[in-house]
Amino acid sequence: MKLIPDLKQQIEVIIGTTLDEYEITIEEWMESVANLFDLHENSETFGDEGESRDLSDQSASPSSSDVISLNTGERIFFKVRMNEKEGTVVCWGCAARSITVERRRFIELLIRSNMGVPDETQPVVYENDREQYLTELGLWLKEQIEQPTKQKSEAVPDRFVVPGGLNAEKILFLLQGDTPDAHRLRSKELNKLLESYFGEEIVLIPLGEQEWIFMGDKEIFTEEAEEDTTEAKKDSLNAFCLGLHELVASEWAGVFHLSASLPCIPAQQLVSVTTLLKESVHLGRAFHVTQHIHLPWDLHLERLVASIPDEQRTRFIQETGKDTVIFNDSETLATLETFFSLDCNVSETAKRLFIHRNTLVYRLDKIKQEIGYDVRHFESAVLVQFLLLMYKVTKKH
Repeated sequence: MKLIPDLKQQIEVIIGTTLDEYEITIEEWMESVANLFDLHENSETFGDEGESRDLSDQSASPSSSDVISLNTGERIFFKVRMNEKEGTVVCWGCAARSITVERRRFIELLIRSNMGVPDETQPVVYENDREQYLTELGLWLKEQIEQPTKQKSEAVPDRFVVPGGLNAEKILFLLQGDTPDAHRLRSKELNKLLESYFGEEIVLIPLGEQEWIFMGDKEIFTEEAEEDTTEAKKDSLNAFCLGLHELVASEWAGVFHLSASLPCIPAQQLVSVTTLLKESVHLGRAFHVTQHIHLPWDLHLERLVASIPDEQRTRFIQETGKDTVIFNDSETLATLETFFSLDCNVSETAKRLFIHRNTLVYRLDKIKQEIGYDVRHFESAVLVQFLLLMYKVTKKH
């Protein structure tokens, strides 16, 4: 079942407060209904003025799926979607004092009117042809990414290529949000923000409720690069992503993760590049929890470590890791990660950590005593970096 666009926002305007979204099991919903029916049978009143726990004209059976709203006294919940195959119910809830009896009945009517049309016959309403085009492109792209490797279609269908200008070289970006429902980023708002930042019309493709792929002309970045080399382009893209992430984070609450590609032709590479960017965000979130920009060319070792089977990672740690418990110490962890990111340069690492050079040397000596490896030497540095990455991903399982 699909609810009409912006129904939640419409109801929030009516009641003047934000609705929180919950997903519970059908059994939990029915149990709540049954509890309130039992309470109704054993009590003459339901809180203030007899309305705080009212089921009113709902079905008299506690197992009935006709119940749209439940008032527990402190909170009121509206059932907006039921998925019998998955056994889940999606509810919107707010403080009971925010809803009058009349508004509650009106909201129930709105929800019922949108639940009454079957999925296959209810139309999806788009504001314009471009919104429909981008939504359909996103559905096609998501379907391709989820296909087994042998069945993926790399080339974008012709009906998407021409209106999107996908035959020209573009830089692809992936943005994932992890925000509370009340502050969730909307495609329309994001599109306006991106166009103001890029200074041009943006192709913004929705992949999920809080996930988008979007693209910009490569000239935006190549013009800023000091040299026409791959490394210069990477540096330019990294700086651009830092500014872009700060812009998005300043506009909306919550956490956002960003990845970007080198120039590509979307008509030919949209599926593979999007897959790479999604993998990069996944790896970045797993190995670098404090970072929010995850670029593919910075994650080669992480990709290699993630491909190693769990048993082999565990055996490697046991055989070479010695006392890897030291990695649990936040100071040690920050020291090593900064040291490795600055090519094992002691002076630069001390500056970045805002500590005296001798303090850093003391920390490195302590690490050597604990695990037996001096990370100031190349071979030991490589080994400890692998140990650290393997320890991170193994610890999560």
